Amino acid sequence: MTAEQLRALYRQQLLIEAVVEPSLDSEGWVVECRHTSGGLMALTNAEGIEQCFTDIDQATLNALEIGFQQVRIAD
Repeated sequence: MTAEQLRALYRQQLLIEAVVEPSLDSEGWVVECRHTSGGLMALTNAEGIEQCFTDIDQATLNALEIGFQQVRIAD
């Protein structure tokens, strides 16, 4: 989901956690948000491709911009 879509879900209180973790597909970091139903939703671009950040700080900043006050770092 795009950042805008995730922000809308966050405002509706449907997301409970943001997680930054290493990408399984490439070098870098991805952002995933845990939905209240338990599923994970990845931050993607407009084409639906998972966004991968080379820098953990940039990934964390993108998670915070969704609306979260804190972000869990998984390694």
